[in-house]
Amino acid sequence: MVIYTGASTSLMYGYESTFGTAPAASALTNTFGLNQKVTSLSLNTNRFQLNKLGQVEPTKYAYGQQSGSCSVGFVFDDSHSHKIFKSVYGTASGTAPFLYPAALGQTNAPTGVTGNSITTQIQLQTGADKLTRTLNGCIVNSLGLSTSIGEPVNGTVDMSFGKETTAAVKTSISSITEQTSTSPAVDQGGIPYTFAHGLVKVHNGSALTAVAEVQEFDITFAQNAELLYGLNSHTAVDAYRRIFDISGRFRAAFKDEKLIQYVIDQSRLGTELLTSGVGIELTFTNAAGNKSLKIELNELSVADHSVSGIEPAEPVFEEISWSCKSARISVDTTA
Repeated sequence: MVIYTGASTSLMYGYESTFGTAPAASALTNTFGLNQKVTSLSLNTNRFQLNKLGQVEPTKYAYGQQSGSCSVGFVFDDSHSHKIFKSVYGTASGTAPFLYPAALGQTNAPTGVTGNSITTQIQLQTGADKLTRTLNGCIVNSLGLSTSIGEPVNGTVDMSFGKETTAAVKTSISSITEQTSTSPAVDQGGIPYTFAHGLVKVHNGSALTAVAEVQEFDITFAQNAELLYGLNSHTAVDAYRRIFDISGRFRAAFKDEKLIQYVIDQSRLGTELLTSGVGIELTFTNAAGNKSLKIELNELSVADHSVSGIEPAEPVFEEISWSCKSARISVDTTA
């Protein structure tokens, strides 16, 4: 009996020009990053049951909308992982650096999903045959980035998809597209970003100031998209975005009163924002190659503030949960 493992699989994605229509095979070459893995994959056809008078058994089954979900985990690298930001911000402006979006501030995120939906391809080699799952019309519901002491920069992508119509999942006389393939030219992972590459700056009322002893940091971009269905098709025909939420948290050694005072002043004075500009700046820099990933969080509000470690001979930490109105990601991949 054969046991198949991840050593016999591959995972790639590509952007769709038209929602639900896969790009050419030569464009299905993006990888999410290093150590990528499918953490969940499900397909649902929303079956409903028809019953009949005079009996207790169901009489017929019929099927409604096809819908699926796929979650991917990976480690951000310094060369290709940034391409996933197109799914929430559209095509990058520039190349050195890549900017998602071009300008910082409200109204810069796209209001639709045209050109930002994804086809995800998952393949499994089963001896002389291969199994291929082609997930069309993938919409990134949330894109997460996190790290902590002793960890790499981990990424998570949670997607909904509205169309999988492969006529034959199993095909013979062919092999999977390897992650190391050069034809088509699949993205080859760069150097992983880790906690040691990171620097967090927080606005202290006057300027952005580096925060020492940051223990952990995470950020989530949630576009809360919905699939759209219509008559004459079980599969989704389009998708639309809802309110774009950018939120996260960090935990660091307690240094001064500024953040807790700001939270108190929300109730005392009605203070809305930490600052009117960039409230937090997160940067990962690969010093060996001069490559970097910078995230600017604009018009930021701290949702809550908590303290731990107020006990004998223990360090005192503060943990901040925040939301912001807009963000910009700057990525430099030049060596």
